[in-house]
Amino acid sequence: MHEVRVTVPRGSGAAIVKAALKVGIGRVTICPVIQAGGPHSEAEIVSVETSTPRAKAFLDRVMSTPNLSTSSVSTREIRAIVSSEGDREITYPSVEPTVEVFQDLWQLNHVTPSYVARTLAAALLLAYGMRHDDVISIVVAALFLPFMAQVLGLGFGIWTTDWNLASQAALALAVSIVISIAAGVAVALAFGGPMLFDGFKTPAVSLGISLVIGAAAGLSTADDTGRRYLIGVAAAAQSGVFAVWIGMAAVLGFPDTLTTLARIAALILNIVAIASATCASYGFLGLRCGSASHR
Repeated sequence: MHEVRVTVPRGSGAAIVKAALKVGIGRVTICPVIQAGGPHSEAEIVSVETSTPRAKAFLDRVMSTPNLSTSSVSTREIRAIVSSEGDREITYPSVEPTVEVFQDLWQLNHVTPSYVARTLAAALLLAYGMRHDDVISIVVAALFLPFMAQVLGLGFGIWTTDWNLASQAALALAVSIVISIAAGVAVALAFGGPMLFDGFKTPAVSLGISLVIGAAAGLSTADDTGRRYLIGVAAAAQSGVFAVWIGMAAVLGFPDTLTTLARIAALILNIVAIASATCASYGFLGLRCGSASHR
């Protein structure tokens, strides 16, 4: 369930109200306001509170409106709505509005000092868990190791042809990989060898698992009912272990050439597979190219 607010110049609200009524929203609020700053001091706020499917349909209409540069749009998730609409209809999760998925992925892919610190802490814990084959440390590290949102951002950016998001996600992903490799080096230098973790899958098996993870992640990211953090754990464990292994092996020694190439290839295949599967999921859900942002 969502509230959508559209602020437009005074006199333009009627068109927004009409768009809301056309998608089946039964109650629309329009309120005149005075804006401080900007070219239009007199404005109108059009507000709707409705189910996710209707909020998405309404936002799609609004985002396709020309001259949106004179307006602003905001959305928020609502925990409950008491109205004449039935509970079954109003709570139906369906697909999140495209702009929400887009900006959520943007927010998760900014490389900030906090992002770097969180990645380093998680990668060090993951490397420690792999060194001692400590399952608890590995699972806890995967809870906050940034990999899933980065690959999702890459896939979503490619699908919607928003190359700014795709490049930002690729940068954040590269930072996660580099830090994970460095963490593997640090733990190997601190504790020595051998590395006891040996739960690596073959590239073919990793590819299959990653396709399933990517499809599930794409579906859950764009759905109100998704439990995204659980899939994030799977993606971090699936990709992070290979990046950390590269760093540890650089200190402790690489195995035979075939095994080394297979594990490096598995890291690349996992990223490509998850990104590709998310693109397929976004297409299946109808998150349209070009509707993610308005420039």
